[in-house]
Amino acid sequence: MDRLFYSIVIFLLIFSGCSDSSSEANRGVDMPYRGQSIMVIVPKLHADLIRGPILKYSKTFEKQTGAKIRVVTPSWNDTIENIDKSLQDENLHYDIFVVIAMWNGELLGNGHIEPIPQEIKDKIDWEDVLPIYKNNVLSWANVAYGLPYDGDSINLYYRQDIFEDEKNRAEFLKKHEYELMPPKTWKEYLDIAAFFNGWDWDGDGKVEYGNAGLRVKGDVALLQFFAQAAAYAKHPDDKAYYFDPETMKPRIDNPAFLRALEDYIKVIEYGPLSMNKFAGYDVRNSFVSGEVVMAIDWADLGIYAVNSPVSIVQERVGYAQLPGSEYVYNSSRKDWDKRYNQVSSISGNWMFLVNKDAKNKELAFDFAAFMTSPNMSKELVATSGNAVNPSRFSHFKNPESWNKSGFSTESAKRYLDEISLSLTNENTVFDITIPGAAEYYQALDKFVYQAVLKQLTPKDALSRAALEWESITDKLGREKQKKLYKESLNLGQR
Repeated sequence: MDRLFYSIVIFLLIFSGCSDSSSEANRGVDMPYRGQSIMVIVPKLHADLIRGPILKYSKTFEKQTGAKIRVVTPSWNDTIENIDKSLQDENLHYDIFVVIAMWNGELLGNGHIEPIPQEIKDKIDWEDVLPIYKNNVLSWANVAYGLPYDGDSINLYYRQDIFEDEKNRAEFLKKHEYELMPPKTWKEYLDIAAFFNGWDWDGDGKVEYGNAGLRVKGDVALLQFFAQAAAYAKHPDDKAYYFDPETMKPRIDNPAFLRALEDYIKVIEYGPLSMNKFAGYDVRNSFVSGEVVMAIDWADLGIYAVNSPVSIVQERVGYAQLPGSEYVYNSSRKDWDKRYNQVSSISGNWMFLVNKDAKNKELAFDFAAFMTSPNMSKELVATSGNAVNPSRFSHFKNPESWNKSGFSTESAKRYLDEISLSLTNENTVFDITIPGAAEYYQALDKFVYQAVLKQLTPKDALSRAALEWESITDKLGREKQKKLYKESLNLGQR
């Protein structure tokens, strides 16, 4: 009996040892990146915008692969400074840059980024990515570098119920002699904002306002300024917008941008008292709380309106294109053309870029593919609070799939249809995508905000910014900048 007992014990110990060994071997197979690490840089924006899903799902990826993902989240301005330093200092190294398209010239044009291998394209279903992103934002010289994380378009949001109220419609028609509807021009936008400003138009006992828009310095407000200026300054027959492509002379101090900046400042009078300091979350909160009748924002606001626990607007939101203009400036003739001009803006798209000098490049691409996969993006675009917006064909196919996010199918369809219109407009403004983009943006941002605070006139602000742009161009090399700017204008045809 004792001999039998000991035999069973020895058998179980051997079997257990074999199981442990097999399990350890399996873990080795399942943990392909055990002992490897990468560093990711992504700016710290408000709350969990952009960085939130990366911080969350990097832990999931670590558990699945054994890798160590270190996510560094400096402020917006510190991110710009840190990336610049990392390109010159080998001791400051990032394996993945999570950035907006303004970095294309610096990172892609100067050869710092590894092209996407075909197997990674297959893994993320590259053909599902919308052409406006795949062929423009994510590529340089017809080579794909960026893995699609967020697709951006700036649109108009309005209170559909307030616009359709018969009393409001009658009073607006009497005052302006045209029907109250989503504004087709910035002049109409100003009329509507003024009409609804400073009275209790929803009957809740509180004073409401006409509009909300991003204005705070040092954020991405300047992208909204360029989106709004485009109606006056982006001629449909001219691919150039920011510079003269033959001389690199800035266009930002021409009459079109001056008119746009005057509008940009004027409309603050028809918003909440602190609108000149509004960041993105201020815009969204003021709209969903019922404080304003219109707002300009990225696609974030649509999902926030139906998903946020503080929202009182829910299904009462209307969606529209950015307003246009009855006149557009012709930079070649230095005169105005009388023709309707409506321009879309897809400024601000976020992507994953793998450093060509990444120490663990395979790991870097696998993590980037994990974060930008069709399944991951499908979840993120339908989740409020992360600023990840539609960028794939599949995001638009099933409006009913957005029901779980708080949309009705009908509302989701209107939301997606409006985004789709923006993404198929032939006259579209992209980011500045040449080296020094961050410097150009920061210089203009400084002076535009001084104009917003009435410390400078709009004309002085744009003149001073143009002089700084000239200095930046000279410092970086005018001929080189001109060559790269011309390349950037032909992205869609390369």
